[in-house]
Amino acid sequence: MTGSLQDILNGYLDLRWRMDPVEATYAGRHELDGTFASYAPESVREFLAALRSYAASLEEVEADTLADEIDRTAALHAARHDILVLEREQPFASNPAFQLGHALNGLYLLLARNAQDPPRRSAALLERLRALPDFLRTASETVTKPVTIFIDAASAMIPGGLALVQEALDDPAVDMSSLDPAELEAARAGATAALMEFSDALVGMRERATEDFAIGRDLFDRKLHTAHMIRENADELLRYGERLRAEAEAARARIVEEIAPGATWRDLLCRLREDMPSPESAIDEYAAAMHEARDYTAERGLMQVSPAALEVVPTPAFLRALTPFAAYQGPGAFDADQTGIFFVTLPEPGEPWRTHCRGELLSTAVHEGVPGHHEQISTANMLSSAVRRVLSTPAAQEGWALYCETLMLEQGLLRTQAQRFFQAHHLLWRALRIILDVSLHTRGMPMMQAAQLLQNELGFDAASAEAEARRYCAYPTYQLCYAVGRRDILQLRDDARAARGPGFSLAGFHDELLGYGALPTALARWGMGLA
Repeated sequence: MTGSLQDILNGYLDLRWRMDPVEATYAGRHELDGTFASYAPESVREFLAALRSYAASLEEVEADTLADEIDRTAALHAARHDILVLEREQPFASNPAFQLGHALNGLYLLLARNAQDPPRRSAALLERLRALPDFLRTASETVTKPVTIFIDAASAMIPGGLALVQEALDDPAVDMSSLDPAELEAARAGATAALMEFSDALVGMRERATEDFAIGRDLFDRKLHTAHMIRENADELLRYGERLRAEAEAARARIVEEIAPGATWRDLLCRLREDMPSPESAIDEYAAAMHEARDYTAERGLMQVSPAALEVVPTPAFLRALTPFAAYQGPGAFDADQTGIFFVTLPEPGEPWRTHCRGELLSTAVHEGVPGHHEQISTANMLSSAVRRVLSTPAAQEGWALYCETLMLEQGLLRTQAQRFFQAHHLLWRALRIILDVSLHTRGMPMMQAAQLLQNELGFDAASAEAEARRYCAYPTYQLCYAVGRRDILQLRDDARAARGPGFSLAGFHDELLGYGALPTALARWGMGLA
């Protein structure tokens, strides 16, 4: 494959979207909105051949500037990780929830965004409903090495998927008037039947399922390097996780003693979580916290705040099945409308009310809004480089959001005793994620042992702990990215301050870092001249 660097980069991004049309929907590339991915063996072989061709071209092509070289390196690492996933990790072969989640997310994204163009959205929804039976049928065939805990996860998703297909499209807020009612009803009936058939197939998978979810040490270390450009191996990260765990536990203990001398952290946690917004006030209180965090960021001059709006709204009825609590939905890289949305799922009559307590509201706003995810995503979406708008690692995304919690603690926004308690408690949670991520996939830790640790050290209830641990099993190397990404940004900030001396500006540092989107922090370090 020949051509300029830009031609190769554009071709690689197009390949990614053909490999994962739902990712294209997320990015705001709508030409594939009616389709799903294919993990059939022949498709995987074709994609692997194309990826190898692009990887070889990226290795050979010349870059004229340092900025181009950084984009080239980011794309090369992403292509190598794509190859690693398709060739060795193969979640589509072991995890039916991976495939079912892809399908349901494809419907969810069409509903959560793009309400400005009802005919186009309706046509895409109809296409995806019609495509769902073939996708799920192929999914059943390609899950050749099923794992029990992933079957459990997929089974738990079926009711939400049925609600999405059967009820969501009846909501008056979803304008489907441009479609023929008979065609829509036929597509929904076919999608409903396909979900029920997939549920039956999960029962059959149990007969040949194993408990072997771990990807192993070699693949784990390779993912660290290709996906996140993290230099350390699993053992080194485990040691860091243990150090951070000790630091966070000590900080939490100090704050507990300040607030309630002689009390246990668990007693204080229960007491603080009794102070909750009511269902009637929750939207306003979340919105107020989002505004407070944004205004504080701007007033302190911590960075150039993105003009992109962020709305806090009740989760629409048609999205409740896949949003049981709350969720931030960022704007797509190529969407004209750059408004971010924070959904809060309010209880139906008779349902119990679960939400963050007031001590957690502001840290949630910092993490999800400005200066956290919304600031990073909406800023990246204005960059001229498509690579920096589209490619990302959770080490930079989740690392940035967690770094912002630390930043706002330093800057005095998180100042109440309750807010400081939860900041330490949540940092301990992220330290434990490093330990569990590594231990589950490289040290033979059983899933239930991980769930028990979450109950013992963070106060999770049994169901939440199991769901959390199951997610760690399904997404190796993702969970450690929060705390490791935060660490790397803090170290980069220290190094920039030391190198630039009196010329160092915190706002300048943040603006420069955000200019790399959510590319691996190692690439930002290179671009800043600090490698």
